[in-house]
Amino acid sequence: MSKPILLRATLASSFIAAIFAGVILSSVPCHAQTPEELAKQRAPKPKEFGNVFSYGYAGDQMPKEPEKFDELLQKMKKLGFNVVHCTYTPERVAACQKNGVQMMVDLLSVEDHHIYRSADKAKAVCEKLRGNPAVWGYNIWNDPIGKMYAGRVRDINNVRTWDPTHPAYCGDGNGTFHVKNLSNADILGYYDFHWQRGLGKNLANLQTLLGHSRNFNANYYTWLAAGAGSPGDQNVRRTLWSVNSGLACGLKGILWFLATPIIDPKTLAPGPLEPDFIKINAQLMPLSAEIIAIGLPTAVYGSNVTKTLDDQPLPDGKTTMTAPGLTAVPADFWAQPTHGDVILGVFKNPAGQDALFVSNYNAYAPQQVTLKLSKLVKASMFSRKEGKYLPLEVKDHAISFPLEGGAGELIRFE
Repeated sequence: MSKPILLRATLASSFIAAIFAGVILSSVPCHAQTPEELAKQRAPKPKEFGNVFSYGYAGDQMPKEPEKFDELLQKMKKLGFNVVHCTYTPERVAACQKNGVQMMVDLLSVEDHHIYRSADKAKAVCEKLRGNPAVWGYNIWNDPIGKMYAGRVRDINNVRTWDPTHPAYCGDGNGTFHVKNLSNADILGYYDFHWQRGLGKNLANLQTLLGHSRNFNANYYTWLAAGAGSPGDQNVRRTLWSVNSGLACGLKGILWFLATPIIDPKTLAPGPLEPDFIKINAQLMPLSAEIIAIGLPTAVYGSNVTKTLDDQPLPDGKTTMTAPGLTAVPADFWAQPTHGDVILGVFKNPAGQDALFVSNYNAYAPQQVTLKLSKLVKASMFSRKEGKYLPLEVKDHAISFPLEGGAGELIRFE
């Protein structure tokens, strides 16, 4: 190649690269921004459901030896987890890249890189990780917010300034009341540990977070107790109920508290809950990309039910009632439950097609679900085994399918 041609090619390549870089940089906010401007920005949303493996927060809970941390990542990925929650080191990020998992960086460790107690260190970490595909984002709060919400708003804006390419998770502890003050959040969160602390508020909490997520252009995650009871089938059913009722209400990620009974943090040997999570993640993770693709539900409804969600008789001697904690299915809704106790999450996928996430309202009892359809449609159910939608028979303007206790299914209509 002659020198003039080579020069022109080099200049053209440089020009294209400059344009590409300009596109990238134009999406990255500059540092000189007001809090009001920062509050309106959002980091890119995660592309998969976040199934987060965590040994805890506010300190380095993970194996310190790089080879042992690498071994942990291999084991947790094999079990179906795609995000690890831990403090940052360069070796850990490299191990995440190698093993195809992402890191949720814990910015609450005082001895490492605390979001406000050592903001200079946190800033250095965030700036270093800009655009790194092995990074999920940052965990900046997990406890009751109370009147400290102004500090959490500040922390979210700081992370957005330091690294606008990754989201920050900010959760309220033991409820959802103060989440309404986090209007600048990328990923909202909460926990209620309902199987241990009381089932009554969980569905209301899910719908409260859904409402805030819609209003704030955010997604929401929750901490769930890894052991909702003793290991075994009942624990699997309880945990799947928590997962699937959440999916129907728009949940986009789970942080498991604590994962120590799944993989022992000292020996990395299988814990007593490992068999349960093989079953739980086999139901959850094949849906990972689809759950993100369908976005947030436009509505959440409950059918009439014949038992409580923990399979007990209804209160006051009732034989049927609208599922407590949920809005009754409107009489003019196009998919009427005529059999089965269910939660209906109503979605529109990116193609504009209707979709329903149908979750068993009962954690323990299987249901044969029938939905009467008021319009002629083709229906298909997402097959976890095949990884795609398969036709579902529409007969006499209705579809029917089984749901195990605590289970859920994603159905698309065309």
